[in-house]
Amino acid sequence: MFSTKKNVLQLLSLLKAHKIGKFVVSPGSRHIPIVLSMESDPFFKLYSVVDERSASFFALGLIQRFREPVGVICTSGTASANYCSAISEAYYQELPLLVLTADRLPCFLDQHEDQMIHQSTMYTNVTKYVANLPVIHTLQDEWYNNRLINEALLELNHMGSGPVQINIPIEEHLDDFTVMELPMQRKIDRYDLSVSEDFWKKVADRLSNSRIIIVCGEGNPLKEAEQNALDAFCQKFDCVILSDKISNCHHKYAVENAFPTLQAMSHGDVAETVPDIIISIRTNYSFNPEFKSFIKRCASTKIENWYVSASGKVVDPFHCLTNVFEMNEFVFFSKASQAKEEGCADHSYGELWTIISSSIEEPIVPYGHVYTIGEFLNNIPDNSVLHLSNSNSVRVAQFYSIDSSIEVHCNRGTDGIDGCMSTMVGYASDTDKPVFLMIGDLTFFYDMNALWNRQLGKNVRILLSNNDGGAIMHMPNRPELATSLLPNYISAQHHTSAKAWVEDRGFTYLSAYNEDEVKEGVKRLTDLSVEGPIILEVFTNMLEDTKIIKGYYATIKRATLEDKLKNKAIVIKRKIFEVLGIKGL
Repeated sequence: MFSTKKNVLQLLSLLKAHKIGKFVVSPGSRHIPIVLSMESDPFFKLYSVVDERSASFFALGLIQRFREPVGVICTSGTASANYCSAISEAYYQELPLLVLTADRLPCFLDQHEDQMIHQSTMYTNVTKYVANLPVIHTLQDEWYNNRLINEALLELNHMGSGPVQINIPIEEHLDDFTVMELPMQRKIDRYDLSVSEDFWKKVADRLSNSRIIIVCGEGNPLKEAEQNALDAFCQKFDCVILSDKISNCHHKYAVENAFPTLQAMSHGDVAETVPDIIISIRTNYSFNPEFKSFIKRCASTKIENWYVSASGKVVDPFHCLTNVFEMNEFVFFSKASQAKEEGCADHSYGELWTIISSSIEEPIVPYGHVYTIGEFLNNIPDNSVLHLSNSNSVRVAQFYSIDSSIEVHCNRGTDGIDGCMSTMVGYASDTDKPVFLMIGDLTFFYDMNALWNRQLGKNVRILLSNNDGGAIMHMPNRPELATSLLPNYISAQHHTSAKAWVEDRGFTYLSAYNEDEVKEGVKRLTDLSVEGPIILEVFTNMLEDTKIIKGYYATIKRATLEDKLKNKAIVIKRKIFEVLGIKGL
């Protein structure tokens, strides 16, 4: 019989999944739910040593004997302090010692409560990882608890071995032991390039009959070898690549307008496109919230997420991570495609995404922020560099297509507005290419000292959208009173122009207040025959801009069933034409 405490049940289930079963136990009461539950399962072998200091060194002897992770378990309070010497020895001897410390709830810290010390921070300098588990009340708590335990157990032998602590808060050590079986828990596995060729054949077999989404985050344009590796993978397996402007990933099977495509998908679209495997590469997706929503709408517990990264980190944004491949993503693509000996995939899944995404039309909107961005992106010169500031600029940019020769960057790591212009100036300072920046007013004024820079290049071109505040703060639906108060502080309404500052810094200053002036301003801004830095400041209305964006979100044109079939017929016809060598479709 097992404890009813969910964090204890998850812990024991994952210890078994990771094959860690030897534990040295010292007496006490706070860890009763853990120890008595272990006694109920023959998988666990327990050793009893009263003194915690001796117990932890006893565990080191077992590790040396069996050459595998061994755990120690103690009650709360100073009992855990007695492990310090052996943990330090394990750290410098690189032994995988798993330290399980039972604890009281963190709210009792420093409140004159019994057996409460800062035991979750006392080993931080001599452990590879410390997991402080939550008490489970919600589904999110369960996911977090699962992820932490998996991370901790993986770290015992990751890039060298060493000690790891899992601190487990237990509300009451008196417990019901009425659970008959341990629950099945998601185990996360990690693989590196030391795996065998047989392993890669298993990977290829798993991928061969699967619908695959490759989620591609922010990164530089693909090198030739990287493009070839991705081509080989996409040829062998039925997949689609979801990407955006800052992915710089241009490929036959890439849906580069993932943001509006995911925004527009109906329940029927979602039902048709449920994936089996998500392969996530790189980080920082501008369509992250939309893709998370898509996964939730899939209503499937069978989706696997494989994260491929040289870091080997456990990154689980979609709450379905099963495998971490600690390697360069293009090495992964090469290994997997080489392991599949048969011919090409039928690509029916990838084509389905292409049909849906191709039905998304660019916005046809009245004058405002969205109109301005569309006019600019439709005229930006090929082979230039585009920097996007965070907030609405990076989102609205996803509505429009640009030439694949244009390299795009954005500070998407933290989504902050600070430093967007400084980053662009730094890039432009050491390239001969024209460098464009698309930026909003708050982001511009926040970082305006970026232009107070002796390295400011003549190749700098800036499109400044000035609608007197942070329009994105008005995007969520809010109560009427809150909406009326937002301009005061939240969206920081202002009436400021960049004119005097940029002219003082040597810019050619242009301004626009309507469609005709935007067209003329964009024409001059993108004219590369004009020397020197140029800025076009476009003035619009913040509330009208918000209304237009919300309206577009609500009315993004999606293909009806008839349209989809029509588009599918076009795709099939195009393929036939390609085979026959006929041009013109």
